[in-house]
Amino acid sequence: MKKLIYIIPAFALFATVGCNKNLEEGPLENLDSSFIFDPVDKNGSYAEQFLNDIYGNMPNGWNRIGNSMLDAATDDAVPSQRGSSIEDLRFGRFDAFGNPDDVWTARYTSIRKVNVFLANIGKVPIIDETKDFWKAEARFLRAYSYFELLKRYGGVPLMGDRIGTLAEDLQLPRSSFEACVNYISAELDAIKPLVRTYTNSGGDYGRITNTAILALQSRLHLYAASPLFNAGNLAIADRELTGYTDVSAGAVKARWEKAAAVAKELIDLNVHTIESNYTGVFITRNSKEIILSYLRANTSDVEQNNGPVGYTQFSHRGYTSPTEELAEVFLMKNGKSITDPTSGYDPNTPNVGRDNRFQSVFFYNGVRWMRRPVETFEGGLDRPGGNRTQTQTGYYLRKFMYDANNATSLGTQPHNFPLFRYPEIFLNYAEALTEAHETTQSAAVTALNRIRNRGGFANPVPNSVSRDDLRQLIRDERRVELCFEEHRYWDIRRWMIAKQVLSGELHGQRIIRNDDGTFTYTRISVGQVNFSDRMHLYAIPQGEMYRNRNLKQNPLW
Repeated sequence: MKKLIYIIPAFALFATVGCNKNLEEGPLENLDSSFIFDPVDKNGSYAEQFLNDIYGNMPNGWNRIGNSMLDAATDDAVPSQRGSSIEDLRFGRFDAFGNPDDVWTARYTSIRKVNVFLANIGKVPIIDETKDFWKAEARFLRAYSYFELLKRYGGVPLMGDRIGTLAEDLQLPRSSFEACVNYISAELDAIKPLVRTYTNSGGDYGRITNTAILALQSRLHLYAASPLFNAGNLAIADRELTGYTDVSAGAVKARWEKAAAVAKELIDLNVHTIESNYTGVFITRNSKEIILSYLRANTSDVEQNNGPVGYTQFSHRGYTSPTEELAEVFLMKNGKSITDPTSGYDPNTPNVGRDNRFQSVFFYNGVRWMRRPVETFEGGLDRPGGNRTQTQTGYYLRKFMYDANNATSLGTQPHNFPLFRYPEIFLNYAEALTEAHETTQSAAVTALNRIRNRGGFANPVPNSVSRDDLRQLIRDERRVELCFEEHRYWDIRRWMIAKQVLSGELHGQRIIRNDDGTFTYTRISVGQVNFSDRMHLYAIPQGEMYRNRNLKQNPLW
């Protein structure tokens, strides 16, 4: 029977499968293997809960750093709460001794758990088909952990199937960036025939299927082909740790072509769909657009953490303030930029006639929520002034929330963080094709338009668009379509534009309500950001450097 993976606290895992054993204290992977991988557990219940615990360690993007979304460390948002630890990422106040996004220990913990699982699952008397599914799922989760390390640190030590113990002195050197890419991709290739085939029926929602494997492989090869790991490689010494050593035109082209081929393989399966309702994608338990998500029980925490602060009866905290820079990327429905004098954009009604997704992403002044208009004008209910945490930009984050325009109470909803979503695959494909060829590819334009259709634009992008313009359109569309899904932070690094977009001031709106009930909007600075070259990759944690004398630190740290 297929089961959904719901993320539950680790301490509660075994409480769900019986009480006939006394639990030992400590992490699950440190329990005696005979306890978890029980030769008389005919249903494999304990082993399955161990696997579910590894699922629970997948990335989760909700307000995970100092109550802030990761996008608050980009040009797309600023934290509403002063002193949030996300500011360490915004201003480069992190190093080998401290980093609020350091995942080294967590990812290697997951890798070790997978290795424990693989080494012991054979003892459990369940049918071989189920074992094969579980082992393939575990190997995917291990590959995903390595990718999360790779995009942050470059090449990392590859453990293979080694488990290790606390007493073991593991002195493994970092593997090259290329070796890590090849290992992850080979693992994904190996398990493709072993996992469940996605059927679009919803029965596999929350579990690893063949399309999740292709989605991770697509992202892996897209990142690997990007400038940061090729011609833009920052390392002088030990270059093999931070990118490819062969950055010839032919080699880079082949990497982009590989990224395009994997994305097309997934698209050609034609089993996922792009939903017509953008808002609904993020609050529906079984959206056919979601390839894999971090699956949780129904909650209201996303609304409470990010909703406008004037709704005190619902404990809205307004932690995320989207920037004017992000708002300005959203086009008018006629397909024109708001900076185009012929677009019809009116700065006094800045939210009229915009991309259909605008209202799904932003709480802006005057939009209806919980039976009243949002008030982000100076002195309004949702921008009251003083020391209270509140919007810094005139916007709050609305994406991921349900339509509560006329609601009288704050109900719980499915809030499953989208790890892989079908539109990303089209954007991966469009980008990879565009970078692989010197001329505009019609297939890339078609893939881009497939996603832009959501905006409700009057005209599609024509095949006559220049390659440079197409590249920018694709980047802008990623920024709009995938905002707050933890893409922008990594995209600006791999494209090597972070120094450009994170230098100087970010902006918001000061909104004044006039005596006649109209509003005056003024673009204002909401603070500065900065970026240095060393921030393209994270420093290896110093504690790991102390423990493992064979580790080499990343350049510039």
